[in-house]
Amino acid sequence: MITTHPLFLYALDPLHIGAGGYRLGRVDLTIVRDAATNLPFIPGSSLNGVVRSAALFVLPEAQREKAMAYARSTLTGSHKKHSHRGKEDPVARIFGYAEGDDEGESRIGAVSFRDATLLAYPVPTMLGPRWVTTPALLRQAGCPEVPEPPQIETILAPKTETIKRLNLGWLLLDVATAELPFPELPETIAAAPTIRERLLVVDDALFPALVNANLENRTSVSIDFATGAAAEGALFTFEAVARGALFLGQVDFDTARFPDIAAEAKPLIQEALDLACALGIGAMTTRGLGRMAWGFGKGDA
Repeated sequence: MITTHPLFLYALDPLHIGAGGYRLGRVDLTIVRDAATNLPFIPGSSLNGVVRSAALFVLPEAQREKAMAYARSTLTGSHKKHSHRGKEDPVARIFGYAEGDDEGESRIGAVSFRDATLLAYPVPTMLGPRWVTTPALLRQAGCPEVPEPPQIETILAPKTETIKRLNLGWLLLDVATAELPFPELPETIAAAPTIRERLLVVDDALFPALVNANLENRTSVSIDFATGAAAEGALFTFEAVARGALFLGQVDFDTARFPDIAAEAKPLIQEALDLACALGIGAMTTRGLGRMAWGFGKGDA
């Protein structure tokens, strides 16, 4: 049995999770995108890594020193010099471990982080920011009976909307009204009522173009530490997902194979998510990027 928790992530700052290097084009550092949809997403591996790192710092002091010593030893290959193994480590036994010496063991983690995909994205309009989503995304989030836009050039807005045409960024589209369902967001996401009130539904084929046209393109520069000024020739540009983007992922606890470990894992994961989201996810977190608000949705708990 797997205990599943939907994981909602709301960007309090712009978010940059890089695609792994420089690419030719108008932006030096691009963000990671889903190969099928061309939409930005947060890889499960990124979430696992940042939460595992944060978990070290939410442990009681005695356990933290023990866990950090074990983590350092896995990098140097000096497992035998320490008094405990991965199965006894408070972090490794939850997230998994692989010990590379003859006496070592390996085991998968008792918790799994799935990719977090976009659920709603903020787009500027003449009426202020509106959050855009699609019928397919709403169905994936568990909403039944999602209305479809009558054509690709039409936006579905809440029934309270009176305007007949509305711009989404540079694109001016017709407006139709309907009852728009939306999943119940956790109370930790303070913007939930605003997103629900200002929700728009567009055709699935139009959504990637709207998102990619409204990403942030920022310019930054490396610093010459000898002078404290900008380093010559070190100017670069990078993409970022806009502040206000809402992602939906999933956290699974393996209660079938590791019932005792999974039971103790959830409180640690929650504390680690608090810390990781407060410090920032992705790159350039010390430059004002990456803070998130998060919460578990209704799952199998």
